[in-house]
Amino acid sequence: RSIIQNPSHFCHHLRQAACFRGLHRYSEAARSAMAAQCLYVLAEGAGLDTSDLLQLYWQAMIQEALAGERSFVVLYTPFEKENKANKIKEAKKTFAEKHPDYVQHIFTDPHGIHLLPERAESHPDQQYLLTLGFRNRDIGKAVEKAVTRKLPIFPG
Repeated sequence: RSIIQNPSHFCHHLRQAACFRGLHRYSEAARSAMAAQCLYVLAEGAGLDTSDLLQLYWQAMIQEALAGERSFVVLYTPFEKENKANKIKEAKKTFAEKHPDYVQHIFTDPHGIHLLPERAESHPDQQYLLTLGFRNRDIGKAVEKAVTRKLPIFPG
């Protein structure tokens, strides 16, 4: 109800994410947390620490969704900022070699500089590309479309 009354305030989307998390619907929680982060950056802009926390929250929800989902697999590839296109091709090739059952649709997040899950050991400043492989091509295309689409800009 609060989102219907005021869809441009990030707190309402964050509340929705918490509700979805409580219902163990982690992918929907991640989507709501992503919307909350985007709205926070657009509306507030100044508190980048809060934006970073919101990003960590939706990444954690994605991790929870991935942990329970068997129709796709995730691969994190170390990433340096130079030559991004070659790194994405390399990540897809590595993924296909390691997970041949999940190659119906392979998607590497082009925007993403991701962090490893909490349980994994990583270097503090290391950044990673996130590659997803799907058993079902339609699901993979839907996820890719949702991640790569442009979000609306709210004036004021």
